[in-house]
Amino acid sequence: MRTPDTLRSCDSSLFHWLALERIPRVGPLTIARLIKAFGRPEAAMQADFAQIVRLAGLSEKIARSIAEFQVPADEILKDMATLERLGARVITRWDSDYPANLQQIYDPPAMLFVRGDFCPEDNRAVAVVGSRNATLYGLEMAESITRDLIRAEVTIVSGLARGVDTAAHKTALKHGGRTIGVLGCGLDINYPRENRSLVTEMLRSGAVISEFRPRAAPLATNFYRRNRIVSGLAKGVVVIEASRTSGSLITAAHALDQNRDVLAVPGNVMNSRSKGPHHLIKQGAALVESGEDVVRALFESSAGPMQQSIFEPPAPERDPLSAAWKTVLDALDPDPVPIDSLCDTLKMDAGQLSGILLELELEGLIRQHPGKMFSRVLDL
Repeated sequence: MRTPDTLRSCDSSLFHWLALERIPRVGPLTIARLIKAFGRPEAAMQADFAQIVRLAGLSEKIARSIAEFQVPADEILKDMATLERLGARVITRWDSDYPANLQQIYDPPAMLFVRGDFCPEDNRAVAVVGSRNATLYGLEMAESITRDLIRAEVTIVSGLARGVDTAAHKTALKHGGRTIGVLGCGLDINYPRENRSLVTEMLRSGAVISEFRPRAAPLATNFYRRNRIVSGLAKGVVVIEASRTSGSLITAAHALDQNRDVLAVPGNVMNSRSKGPHHLIKQGAALVESGEDVVRALFESSAGPMQQSIFEPPAPERDPLSAAWKTVLDALDPDPVPIDSLCDTLKMDAGQLSGILLELELEGLIRQHPGKMFSRVLDL
């Protein structure tokens, strides 16, 4: 294979890595065998059919595919230009800064396309995943659990999808923590579109990564591979709201294959989004209600007893709740309730109740929804 003359010497190795990645039927395990046999991608790409069969021990079909591969140089150069424009780089599993947790799985990606940075603290990571169409309860549980994990200096990993994933990433950043997002498409594809600014913010305190080359579309088949990276980067996976056919359960299955812990948050038994977590709990997943539960399950035995102060809430800055506030607050839960129903339940005048609800909303204890409906905010 001829390397384009216009390439700088420092780019030559990257060109060959990107060429190796494009060969049909050559995945992470095959690339690993080629590198073990030939040492460098350049040598593997220049080997002939007989050498590939003899030294790498590959089948004749795959060896012929490698030996006869016509390198699309123009396409690879476009990808290299895109990576440079994004400020992205390629990390291979033979590089020192490849994530240690991911290195341990059966089929770690041979190369990762990376924006942002990894750090040693990211080995202490938890994946938080769940429904794209999460309920208010699901979103608030994602925020609450993530907040606790960040306070315990845990890196949050998720898939940058709508719903629970986005809530986890945003909460990690809000509380000054680190978070890693794993895409099922190229780094240059804004998917979902509304998370473009979130990605930019994540680059300052974490990373956004992909196994897929630039311009790779977010195909459904990509997300199965993406999910194994989400679980592989973490010590455990927390599932918050998911149907029985959800990608979150695929992530949980990957986690089990990778000898990772699976934890699940219970939900309303009447809600179909609770079926996934409840199924996992029945199968032996740890039932968790808070980030504290997650930290105890994953890290306490190896790190020694946790300091209780990590999870102690800050001292209240206001006076204790009045009796009227407490009565109304106790009548609310995370699911929105119409004000008429509250009046009936509490036997309270609508005017008086409206005043108390306004005070509670201003204190950040409840949330108002369209149609004069109100819900309690979880203790975040």
